[in-house]
Amino acid sequence: MDGFNQLEQEIATSSNENEMEYFQFHKNRYRRFDQFLDKFEVGIKNDSPIRVLEIGSHYLHTSVLLASRGFQVDAMDVGEFWNLEFVKNRGATFHLNPVIENDLSQMSKFEKVEDEYDLVVFTEILEHITFNPIQFWKTIYTILKIGGVIYISTPNSLALPNYIRNLKNMLLFRSIGITVRDILSKVTYGHHWKEYTSTEIRYYFEMLSDDFDVEINPYRYKDYELKSPFLAFKILSKIGNMTKIFSDDLEVIVSIRGKTGWKLDSPDY
Repeated sequence: MDGFNQLEQEIATSSNENEMEYFQFHKNRYRRFDQFLDKFEVGIKNDSPIRVLEIGSHYLHTSVLLASRGFQVDAMDVGEFWNLEFVKNRGATFHLNPVIENDLSQMSKFEKVEDEYDLVVFTEILEHITFNPIQFWKTIYTILKIGGVIYISTPNSLALPNYIRNLKNMLLFRSIGITVRDILSKVTYGHHWKEYTSTEIRYYFEMLSDDFDVEINPYRYKDYELKSPFLAFKILSKIGNMTKIFSDDLEVIVSIRGKTGWKLDSPDY
């Protein structure tokens, strides 16, 4: 059984409605990640098992895909997720190593780790970061092997529906950026405080180190039926996804070609 079918069967046994809804919404993103793993697995040149750190393992959907290939997976998230009983049980079933980290800005569990991982998975999180990320990325740089890869998926800030909505809100003098309704309607981990363009992401990693190679692929994973509600939003999304610049999402593959130096230190208070 391939990894994606194994994941689907695992989710079919879930009684958690939030998880089922999340999986259905993100299903095509998981398929795309599974296709990336096909190419990654072929390209890796290791005699030892492939070691992966998933940051933001959530309901362990991505970790299951990784474990189904025989990768050794450290699945990291805040305690709120690892304390869920079905998450604990799934972690044990798929032999995942639980890593509880409640402060991504420090990554204290990795202070003495170097050149350990072949792959770091960081999906749907970049847009949530609210702290200065320099120390976080320096830690990732340190724990990855030379030739290692960071896999990122994140919304495109130029996605056409959002672009039009933000433009309208500015022209009507309503708001700029995240709205009050967004802030008050979601839990802390739900806010998209900062979404990025492809240009910004390239500049982001260029500022951190010259050792990063960045590949960015615009794509979409959401399937909208062209009917109410939010029909205008769905039509704009469909139009935007016919282009690259206005696509809904970005797949970012960051490779470390060497370790010649880190360029930035965290600012002082």
